[in-house]
Amino acid sequence: MNTLIIDTSHTLLAVGLVIDETLVYNYQEQVNKSHSEQLLPIVDAALKAHDINPLEINNVVLTVGPGSYTGLRIGMTFVKTFAIANPNLNVYTVNTLASLVGGNSGFVFIDARSKRTFGAYVDEGVIRDQRVYTIDEVAQINTELYGDLDLIDKEKRYGSVLENIVSIQHLWKPVDSIDTLVPDYLK
Repeated sequence: MNTLIIDTSHTLLAVGLVIDETLVYNYQEQVNKSHSEQLLPIVDAALKAHDINPLEINNVVLTVGPGSYTGLRIGMTFVKTFAIANPNLNVYTVNTLASLVGGNSGFVFIDARSKRTFGAYVDEGVIRDQRVYTIDEVAQINTELYGDLDLIDKEKRYGSVLENIVSIQHLWKPVDSIDTLVPDYLK
């Protein structure tokens, strides 16, 4: 079973390849606004590194937000196009915030601009109270923090997005129809 994992929802670009339950390719880099230029070459490199034809990918897991409007659209467009070329593909989604925490618990947030964040409390990977939080609200939260901590003058804390996504496989949501795949925007 071959699974491709893609995250283009925030400043990171993460591309992973899981073969038979083992993460064999793990690319995670802060790319800011160059997801569209880098996604295809990185996916190509992942597949070539393990001599896998794109039609041999059984599953794709995609982060669907909240996050960057453009970044989410880049990932969605890639997956929708990939699914057209590979009609037997199973597509799953995972919450962006959960991808930064995995099976841990605490509060996770990413930059939403204008002194706001997309944030949520997470309980062993399960998202609750997801909404837009101000930076001031986040600074007052007294629990384990994950994500864009630089917004409150601490070091960013993402961990391995791909390992996090693999660790919460039980929370992956199957997509019944690729035509209904839409980003999860918070306003």
